[in-house]
Amino acid sequence: MKILIFLTAIFFLSLPVEGAGADIQFVSEVESIQPGAPFTVGLHVVPDKHYHTYWKYPGIVGLPTSVEWQLPKGFHAGEISWPTPEIVDMSGHPAHGFRRELLLLVVITPPEKILTTSVTISGELAWMACHKECHPGFATRSLKLPVNRTREPSYDRKWAAAIKSEREALPQECSLWNVSVESNPDDNPVVIRVRPSEGASKNPGEVYFFSEDGQITSEPAQKVRRQKDGSYLITATRSDFSPKGRMTLSGTLVASEGWAAGKPLPAFRVNSSYPLK
Repeated sequence: MKILIFLTAIFFLSLPVEGAGADIQFVSEVESIQPGAPFTVGLHVVPDKHYHTYWKYPGIVGLPTSVEWQLPKGFHAGEISWPTPEIVDMSGHPAHGFRRELLLLVVITPPEKILTTSVTISGELAWMACHKECHPGFATRSLKLPVNRTREPSYDRKWAAAIKSEREALPQECSLWNVSVESNPDDNPVVIRVRPSEGASKNPGEVYFFSEDGQITSEPAQKVRRQKDGSYLITATRSDFSPKGRMTLSGTLVASEGWAAGKPLPAFRVNSSYPLK
């Protein structure tokens, strides 16, 4: 696996830094900002036809989309809120990413006092887009917004609704399924049990766990077995590059037919503790 990642990195570096695969621009939910009032900026990711981009932990191949902010003094940017990923393929190797156009949301908090009449939000973007070949992308993007000193926010007619929709679709914690880790910290394989409670779907379909901090690799495939009590036992391979000593396992659980009975719930977030030795 280490050899594969090394060769992939060499291949990526041999490609031109600008070009095909995807484009990313900044968009804002507001037309103007208010001092002290947080607002959301979206990294609007548009992949070319047949291309995919990558999630926060891509797996065995790929690089996640990232941004290094250049903000006015006193402004603060939060972390990217990552949507539910999917399995993508790169030259026969499964990875974690997105085949669709999407918005990666970041909350920007301005200071209580802004002396200028407008501000410029800038950032250096980096991404990887792949199909039959991979294209790294690097770009600096900026967004200039006037300062609104009234008490009423001014929302962007186009992007406020799109950002709201993406935000509402983000995976959240769920009480319909109880998730426990049944292997010890740093053990390989990693064993996860997903047990239903009242309101859970009786047939969630295909189940997959996306590890968000790289503890579990994307290859080889996870083994999922349904137990007699209705629970699912997921056995996954710990990554060669897994962080050591983690006492919790965090990520997103996805079910092809949904986790909830009678309502859509394709995914939910997990942050479960390892058993104490």
